[in-house]
Amino acid sequence: MAEINRKYKDSVFRMIFSEKDKLIELYNAIFDTDYTEEDSVDIITIEDVIFKTMKNDISFVMDGKFVLLVEHQSSINNNMCLRDLLYADEVIRRMIDPKDLYKEAPIKIPKPKFVVLYNGERYMPPFDEQKLSDNFLNQEAEYSLQLKLDVYNINIDAGSKLLEKSPTLKQYSMFVERVREYSKEKETLIERDMVEIMDSCIEDGILPEFLRNYGREAVGMMFKELTQEEAMEMSRQDGYDLGIEQGEASGRAAEKIEMARTMKADNEPLEKIAKYTGLSIEDIDRL
Repeated sequence: MAEINRKYKDSVFRMIFSEKDKLIELYNAIFDTDYTEEDSVDIITIEDVIFKTMKNDISFVMDGKFVLLVEHQSSINNNMCLRDLLYADEVIRRMIDPKDLYKEAPIKIPKPKFVVLYNGERYMPPFDEQKLSDNFLNQEAEYSLQLKLDVYNINIDAGSKLLEKSPTLKQYSMFVERVREYSKEKETLIERDMVEIMDSCIEDGILPEFLRNYGREAVGMMFKELTQEEAMEMSRQDGYDLGIEQGEASGRAAEKIEMARTMKADNEPLEKIAKYTGLSIEDIDRL
């Protein structure tokens, strides 16, 4: 059985989509293109910029685009655009010769694109957008500097079209959901659990080749990624808020109400809103 390189504590997501064919498949799904493995893609991921613990980011250049791709299992951080700006700055610094900045000819750089694939348990619409300007002190009609971040909810029940365009992404989301079911019932996985998850996924056509290569270790890695205790610790180290320790009970209640209002505005079923917020259907109906 193949062993996983733990030098950077790669996530299962990055292990899968660092493969050229899978990365191009995902690129085609996001940008509605039809590139093949014959086309060039240059993976240029920089370590320890976005995350300090689990490595859930991939950056690459393809088709004249610099793409920063990040996978999330905790709630979306409102400083992601600022982090992406710093990441892009570091990438560009490595792409150019500083002496060329003083020449008359313009330096050509790949067009940046920033994407987050969210599969946490808190509610998010199928697609959302963050802007760097949301972090500015004063809001204006136009800005001299702007950065946009596309956020896709890739949970199976979220209805994202990306899952139909990328079979590997859909299988990955199904794998996350399969392991998550176990993580809610068990504090640890024993050998029998890992084999059961792995065999059931392979039988159902969920990442069969990947699981045959990495097997129980990949299942164990995903379980650790989804375990709340570890996720909370990584969240604190990486600056993420899981919405579990947000202060007083009144603050948590207000957040649930706001989430319920957002879901109602998106025409989500009342039963689903109740599941995600913990509010009663009667209370949700009155909002």
